[in-house]
Formats: sequence, C-alpha cells, structure tokens
Amino acid sequence: MLNKSGLRQAVLQRAAAAVKTRPFRAIGKRRFSLPTTVFEIRPEYILGARILRPSRKVVRVALGELEAGAVSPLLGRPNLLKPEDVSRTLLAVAKVLGSDKGHFGLLLPDGAVRVSILDFETLPADRKEQESLIRWKMKPLLPFPVEEARLSYEVAVKEPAGVEAVVMAMRNSVAAEYESMLEGLNGEVGLVLPSTAALLPLLSEDAASGELLLHVSPSQLTAVVVGGRQIRLWRNQAMNGKSSEERLATVSEEAARTLAAAHDYLGVEIIRVRLCARPSLPEVWVAELGRALSREVESLVPNPLAVGIKLSREEEQLLSEFGATVTGLLANAG
Repeated sequence: MLNKSGLRQAVLQRAAAAVKTRPFRAIGKRRFSLPTTVFEIRPEYILGARILRPSRKVVRVALGELEAGAVSPLLGRPNLLKPEDVSRTLLAVAKVLGSDKGHFGLLLPDGAVRVSILDFETLPADRKEQESLIRWKMKPLLPFPVEEARLSYEVAVKEPAGVEAVVMAMRNSVAAEYESMLEGLNGEVGLVLPSTAALLPLLSEDAASGELLLHVSPSQLTAVVVGGRQIRLWRNQAMNGKSSEERLATVSEEAARTLAAAHDYLGVEIIRVRLCARPSLPEVWVAELGRALSREVESLVPNPLAVGIKLSREEEQLLSEFGATVTGLLANAG
C-alpha cells in the first residue's frame, strides 16, 4: 500500500464511488487538497488547527477540553454520549481559530474505526466487484451489519504473490454523529481519517526496514507496523482508567507482542520504534519503554517553528504537544 510515493502521498485510497452513503474522505494515492481547518475529536479534548494552504503552515491552534464521558469510541454503538458538550466545545475551538467556514478535515478516535488488512489471491479489476468482495470478507470482522459500513480501502500487490487490501470501516450512523458536530459551521467535510492514519506520513520511507508506530493517549493505544512501505499490521485497544504505570506496562506488553508477531508471522524485522504520546509523557517513561523493548524509542514531536507561522507561545506549545496529526497532514498534502 505505502509505495515510495506512498508514505508522503498516500495513506488510504479514496473510497469506492459505489458506496451509497458518503465514504471516508481518505488520503488518496495522489496528494490531496489540504483542508483549511482540521478538527481532531478525542475522548479528552478537541484539537483545532487553521492552515494556510499555499504555504502549508499552521496559523492558529486551539484546544478545548471535553467533559469526562462525552466521547466513547466504539465500533457499533453511539460514540457521542454528551453531544451538546462536544458541539459546544467544537464551536468554541472554531471561534478561537477565527474561522467557521472552509474545507474541513475531521480526525476521529481510532476506536471508532476498524482497520483490517485482508489477503486475496486476486481481485477483479472492476471497482464495484472489488468492493463487493471486500465487504463480504469484512462481514465477520464487524460488530454491525456490513451493509451499514462506510468503507475506504487501498489495494496493493503482495510478494511473492497475491494482493492485499487495507480497509477502513466505520458504521454510517457513528460517522454521521461526528460529522453532525460541524453542522453549525459554514463549509463541508472534505477529509475524514482515524487519527493514527494522519501520523503515517511522518514515518520513514526506507523500504528495507520495518517500523513500529505506537500512538498513546489516556484512552487509546494503537500499534501499527509498516514494512516495505506497506501497512502490515494495525491493532488498537482501550486504555481507559489506567494509571501512568499501568499504561507503561500495557504499552510495553502490546509493543512486545506486536514486535514478535511482525517477526514470526509477517517476516518483518522492526528496527525503529516511533512513539506519539498525547499529552506528552516523561522522558523516563520513554526510556523505560526502550529498555523493555531493547530498542531505541523515538518520540514524534512536531517542531512548531517548522510548521507554524505567527503562532503565540501558547499555540506553539499546543502544536508541539498535541499537533503531530496535523503535522502529518501537512507532510502528506500537495
């Protein structure tokens, strides 16, 4: 999936036009049109960034905290348990950004989206037939009827034979929940992705090595293996209610399992571990993780001076601590 141009030009291909409901606006193989405003909805907060598209720079950043329990990322059930609080916070973030109109990007919690890697001996060339076969194979993997799924997928040739499809699936009703939060603004949603997908352009383009991305927050852990410029494995689990020490143990255990699975079942040797923790974690935490994995762990931390322009000191701090996903979109856009 992630060929040489892929890591910076593609994460997932545009969804099939045959999908009756609106599909994911996924990052296509060609560079996409960068949104003017990005909103990332997390269980703990909503991050907003206004982007100057010609220069691909962030010109405003804002963060709004959410009430506990306002967002509960689930595949098959309602996610916005306090929609009034989410809507109020998002509109307040938009007000701070100084713009309530434009071309919007929406980044969603990973727990709301099922990402699967499917193997096929072959796939038909016709896009409608492809989607029909992929939906059939996704059916047992979803906790809701596959007919209710909004799909986006990308197909790549496997070595030495066969094809592989990286598929994102989300329940239509859940996607509509999140999109409805932008109804008070003037514009349309042009890009929808799970948050971790926005981080992939920040990884290396070295095809000879494998890389493990760990995306950690108080509510979610997502582990992604990239090897040969392709997504090879995607796993996530809830982290709700765990202390910092418990989170470190959970991340260490999950990372160790993922490293072993990549080596034993995928034939991918991981030489780099990238950690994106939001909010940031103490350096001693990162060092402990590195010791547990016997590998150097590199933190993905945006440089606000490189991607921002005319930001206040507070905005620079917000971008540095929370804005890695926005930086990934900038790296992937054209």
